[in-house]
Amino acid sequence: MSEHYGVRVAKSAGFCPGVRRAIDKALELDADGKKPVYTLGPLIHNKQVTDALASKNITSIDSLSEVKNKNATLVIRAHGITPQFRKELEQSGMELCDATCPLVKHAQDIIEKYASQGYDTVIIGDADHAEVIGLLGYADGRGHVAAAAQEADGLPPFKKVNIVAQTTQQESVFEQAAQIIAAKAETYVISNTICRPTRQRQSETMEFAKNADLVIVVGGKHSANTARLAKVCRELSPKTLLIEDERELSATDLKTPKNIFITAGASTPGWMIENVFEKVQLARRKFYYMPQIIIKRAWSFVLKSSFFTAAAALCLTYVAMNLQGIPVNPRLLFLALAFVFSLTGLNRVTAKTVSYVNTKLEVAFCLLLGAAGLFAAFTAGKGIFALTLFFWLLGVIYPFSYYLKIKKLTSIPGAKDTVTALGWAFVCAFVPAYAANIVFTNEYYLAVFYVTLLVFMRSILLGIGAANKDIMVSKESFYKAHGLRTTRFTVGLIWSAISAALIMLFIMGWNVRLVSMLLLGNIYTAFMAARCCRRPKPGSTLDETLIDGQFYILAALAFCSRFL
Repeated sequence: MSEHYGVRVAKSAGFCPGVRRAIDKALELDADGKKPVYTLGPLIHNKQVTDALASKNITSIDSLSEVKNKNATLVIRAHGITPQFRKELEQSGMELCDATCPLVKHAQDIIEKYASQGYDTVIIGDADHAEVIGLLGYADGRGHVAAAAQEADGLPPFKKVNIVAQTTQQESVFEQAAQIIAAKAETYVISNTICRPTRQRQSETMEFAKNADLVIVVGGKHSANTARLAKVCRELSPKTLLIEDERELSATDLKTPKNIFITAGASTPGWMIENVFEKVQLARRKFYYMPQIIIKRAWSFVLKSSFFTAAAALCLTYVAMNLQGIPVNPRLLFLALAFVFSLTGLNRVTAKTVSYVNTKLEVAFCLLLGAAGLFAAFTAGKGIFALTLFFWLLGVIYPFSYYLKIKKLTSIPGAKDTVTALGWAFVCAFVPAYAANIVFTNEYYLAVFYVTLLVFMRSILLGIGAANKDIMVSKESFYKAHGLRTTRFTVGLIWSAISAALIMLFIMGWNVRLVSMLLLGNIYTAFMAARCCRRPKPGSTLDETLIDGQFYILAALAFCSRFL
């Protein structure tokens, strides 16, 4: 839960575990690149997410006839399907990937169990919803659907009936309808199959919406659980807005309310909720006159535009030059800045985490700065230019590998973090060494070792925040590929290796002043890494500032070592 100046964001807002699991499965299949990937219907009811999946060639279909390549993988979405349709799919010969939400599967099992004992089934939910259609398939032909108490009242009497809920049903609606149906039956079983994330979301919404002057519900207009959430809010708050993204918000709507509550459906990614939160804060800055909000917005722009990260690469290059004992070269510092800005910017554009990004303009600016970096490389020497051009082109290809259908790059676990670390090691450590003609010296190996491990750890830590922010990455992210436990162990191992190397150099008496300062910087790195790994949460402006900020601190310490 976060609250700032009358604006509160629901802790339960965002992807539920079932939705996240379905997306992860689809992304992993696509990253493998072995077969085309199709989803039976939209994987989730969110246009921005389905558009992003489509850009990765994960295609949504409504029927098997739409599959052009029979050597494909079909993903059963989180809503589930009927057993009859499953048999049809199995007979098609195509590979199946079942991404049915485990909680939906639990509801299917309950219906199937009681249906086999001769019970009728009544599902309290929306008859046209994909989940309900799938659940009905397990009722052995004796299934009924009631949207609410009124429709439940119109059902016939039952001898034996099992009453279940669509997993995203409103609790009060289910309880009212279930009692009406139970009164009609000789024998009844009430199976409350509303999922835990839905209950948490509804409970939190009822707690805070009643005290809000304005409730903003973020989610797809075709999402049943989002629409139901908005309905609950309208019953509790004087004003409720249902929006798909921040562009639908009007500044006049946001300045007057004293208390604003932001929540979202289970199919809304965290980064969209964050965009809405930032838009609300910005619109209210005059109402509260908060200079810090303006500063925060400006800083957010610096981060999202890759300037902060690019300058961090410049700082790390300065540290690497000091480690290698070579003169500081402003031309190569600029090269590092331009190289990293260009490639980081292209990666962020392809991540599609803003709703209104001018993709062409951003790509053009990234390419322009990349060209400026290549010109700096050219003035530094033909060899540096040729190598920089080669690695820059590899970096350009990587984020567009989906579009270029080169998926082997993203099928390797942790590939993105590894490629990032090697790219920074090239421009921050190798290029200065090559320019000074000291490649393959002990100082060179030390700098490459230091830079590679630091940047690899940085990329892993950023990946934790990105994954929990619902940015769509697959096993190309180390954290997504190996999980939290292995990630924590790896981060600890990297930090220990860097510390051991610096301590050994200190004991040997090698450049004691510089090593002492870097050991101080390593203490900061330990606290920063522990913060990110302790309780994984959606990445924030503060997290990115702290993670890349370590390179600014290291550069400042390296500079200070010159005067000790």
